[in-house]
Amino acid sequence: MPGTKRSAPAAPPPPSAKRTRTTPDGRIYRIKNHLVYIKTPTMMAMDYNNNNNNIDPSIQNNGAALAPQACSSCRKQKRKCDKQVPSCGLCIRIGRPCDYTEDSRGNGAAPSPEEFTALRQEVAELKNLLASNGHGNGSNGSNGSHSTDSSPPNFMSLSSSSRSQHQLGQHLPTGGYPAGSSTFPSLYFLDSNAFEYERFQIPQPFIRVPPGALSSLGNSQDLRQMIENYFATIHTHFPIISKIRLYQHLSNPLHEPGADLALLFLAMQLSSTVPPEGMPAQTQLYLDVKSCYTYLESQNGFSIQSIQALLLISLYEVGHAIYPAAYLTIGHAGRLGQAMGLHARSGVPVMLPRPTTWTEQEERRRVWWGVIILDRFVNIGHRGKPFASADPGLDTHLPTDDASWDKGVMLVAAPLSLSASQTIRAAPFARTCQASHLLGKVIRHLNDPSMDPEYKFEEAQQLNRTFRALAAVLPEEAADNRGSEEHQPTLCTSMAICYSALLTLYDNYSCTERAMPGGPEAQLLMQEVSINGLREFSETVVHLARRVRAFVEVEGAGRLSPLVIDSFYQAAANYAWYVRESSDVECAGRLAELKEVLALVDGRWRVAGEYLRCVMDLWERFEFSGAMG
Repeated sequence: MPGTKRSAPAAPPPPSAKRTRTTPDGRIYRIKNHLVYIKTPTMMAMDYNNNNNNIDPSIQNNGAALAPQACSSCRKQKRKCDKQVPSCGLCIRIGRPCDYTEDSRGNGAAPSPEEFTALRQEVAELKNLLASNGHGNGSNGSNGSHSTDSSPPNFMSLSSSSRSQHQLGQHLPTGGYPAGSSTFPSLYFLDSNAFEYERFQIPQPFIRVPPGALSSLGNSQDLRQMIENYFATIHTHFPIISKIRLYQHLSNPLHEPGADLALLFLAMQLSSTVPPEGMPAQTQLYLDVKSCYTYLESQNGFSIQSIQALLLISLYEVGHAIYPAAYLTIGHAGRLGQAMGLHARSGVPVMLPRPTTWTEQEERRRVWWGVIILDRFVNIGHRGKPFASADPGLDTHLPTDDASWDKGVMLVAAPLSLSASQTIRAAPFARTCQASHLLGKVIRHLNDPSMDPEYKFEEAQQLNRTFRALAAVLPEEAADNRGSEEHQPTLCTSMAICYSALLTLYDNYSCTERAMPGGPEAQLLMQEVSINGLREFSETVVHLARRVRAFVEVEGAGRLSPLVIDSFYQAAANYAWYVRESSDVECAGRLAELKEVLALVDGRWRVAGEYLRCVMDLWERFEFSGAMG
């Protein structure tokens, strides 16, 4: 109280002695130095538990005996422990093991000779175990706090003859995953305000690598070759893994690979390899990767490597038309990224530890952009469904220069946000992000039936102008980077996404039967723009297909993104319609060109073959039926 002299060791005054007010909903806010601090009932209960130091222990625990000392976790973190048995309240709230074992050497006494001999024997046994498992035991991070010794059946060490006869359900039957001892703090989802108020941390579990997981990748040289092949192919158009951070991790002799890193290596191998000809794309490696991810998730092994692996699995499924798995896996990646807090720079609970370097922060940004790219792309042909991820804000930063990030070099330049002018030069992957963001706007526009008609046509014209501006810039940048081979695949990806979005928009407004009777004048204007735009950008796609064909014939299709192929299909479908309507010879020639490119790309991504069969069995059948009629 003001004017009252207090001694130094006096306890803090009770809440009633401070300047507080109570809101109608029972919350208390405290006025201090003209700042208002609001406490929810949950936080008030925590403060009560933390401040009842003067209560008699027998009364505090309803007369039950308490532990003679704080638990080991509370002692390490220097937190107040209520000493309840068998687990204290703090450990129960965050879901961690509670251990009251007293350290016999707390007084600094040296270990006895017998203890030292036993310790040396345990170390020797551990070395033998690691050697027999091929360094299969590891952690998910250097800050692991507890372990799980359970592992799934050895589904990656089967012989080649027996593996061909096993299916996923036979490798890991329903309920076959062992129940691990790792626990996740449910408070993170039940009450994130309380979780953040207490500054809890999500422990990184110690998860053993599934037996044979790393050995399936071969020896260290085979692993290096696989990684180099991945960075020379998939990474050129989908750069979501930091090359320098991965190599630094591999060169660190003190860090054993965990199950999440093993999963990432398997996903990298999966996405960069071509399924055997004549065999389904659901290869044994694909089934093993999916099973490994399910096991890792069952052990609460959530890390940046796990969502990176999930995105690479999604890319493989999209590229080989494995549906509905592709649609569902991308949705899973969106949910996981939101749970981790990757979708926002601040203001949301996060699972992952705070990034320690700029390269790591950029890697997380690219991972979330990878979610947005695939989430938008998979909804091009599957319309009327909501996205698994929200649209990024205009202040969201785009990825930085790809080559500099791979080297870990921070450029002296202001970050480029999503609201920046499209005329400002951006990195190739940033262009893919811009195109995917605008693609999402087109899909949302077409999926909204409640929009006012007049505003709908005005918005369609605005989307048309915005996309045309971006589509005009990309070929110029590609021409400037013609000598830089590593930029060409990514720039082709952004151009193809632009063309897919424009053709999708034009297809919706070009049909006279879909026109609204008595609609506004903007409807006729948009219809005219769409009819001309279909012909213009279908021809533009043909030029892109010729460029891709020339690149593939020289360099191979390893660096070609599967996201390019949809634009080829849409243009081919348009030309098939032109041939059916007018029997135009030039259109027939361009249709034949696009079919040849789809057949060529089918050797790398089987979704091209699916599109080709759709053109031949559907659109050309329409042409045949029209000719017969």
